Amino acid sequence: MNVPTGPGFVEIDGSHGEGGGQLLRTAVALSAITGRAVHIKAIRAGRERPGLQAQHLKGVEAVATLCGAKLHGANFGSTDLMFEPGSIRPQPIRIDVGTAGAVSLVLQALVLAAGRAEGKTAVELIGGTHVAWSPPMDYFKEVFCRHLKSIGVEVDVRILAHGFYPRGGGRVQVEIEGSDKWRPMESDSPGAVQSIAARSIASEELRNARVAERQMEAFKSILPAAVPEEVAYVRSLSTGSAVFGRADCASAFLGADSLGKRGVRAEDVGKEAAMKLKAEIDGGASLDVHAADMMIPYLALASQPSSFTVREMSDHLTSVQWLVRQFIDVEFESERKGNLYRISVRPR
Repeated sequence: MNVPTGPGFVEIDGSHGEGGGQLLRTAVALSAITGRAVHIKAIRAGRERPGLQAQHLKGVEAVATLCGAKLHGANFGSTDLMFEPGSIRPQPIRIDVGTAGAVSLVLQALVLAAGRAEGKTAVELIGGTHVAWSPPMDYFKEVFCRHLKSIGVEVDVRILAHGFYPRGGGRVQVEIEGSDKWRPMESDSPGAVQSIAARSIASEELRNARVAERQMEAFKSILPAAVPEEVAYVRSLSTGSAVFGRADCASAFLGADSLGKRGVRAEDVGKEAAMKLKAEIDGGASLDVHAADMMIPYLALASQPSSFTVREMSDHLTSVQWLVRQFIDVEFESERKGNLYRISVRPR
């Protein structure tokens, strides 16, 4: 592969830090936004199946379509990718992952890039909506997109069909209304909990076993104030279930989830989601551990400095800070405040 050089060119070691797909997705999105070509090597090098998997490849292709990028090495299993962006042009995009690969991970790259361009990008995605090692679409819609709205990025999500592992087949429609000016986020405390909402879903074949109801009952045994609540059975190509919980606080909102697994009791799935959400509530941070790293690129591009608190410094959080600094002149500062970390983001 011929790799260009020059002051605008960025080279990324994809095995740095946590070394996962988030580095890849964020790198191509930032490349599209800044107009700087990027060469990413050693992609997911430490993973059991290294290189580009279906959802990673589709995310790269989606951003490339959005900005008319030239791609080299964009093949299944590739560990070396060259991305040379053009200009972002909002347009309709359709993506079929072809597997149960997570559509939320494809969106992680696409929303960041499209959110920076003035205009509307309409996206239709087919793949996994509730799969392991990825944010479920409930969380993406009801937590992450609400954070984006607070800084000036409007993302409307409609879940039309649900997709579980291994066949996927979920269908999601998304409209992204971008802006070239993003507001900062300043929230060091979530404030008092005002309400807790929970949603328990299961595929139709689990109805007789009352899986969705049992998940919800277990969730409420940990967090009994779950109102409103939703229990639903959905049609899907594969058997599956999931629980999502959200706490709306005075100045923040927190989310957590759990995915049903073969051999795991429905009650344990519900309790796991509730315990995760309770840990976020009890922790007293303004962003939950998943939202923290997902928001970093947006806050680095905001018009003013931002700050938030989080209850742990995850590998994802430190890795994405490192990555963003390769593209943008920004300063990050982490300060321990009792049991929390206060993260300051200062664009320069």
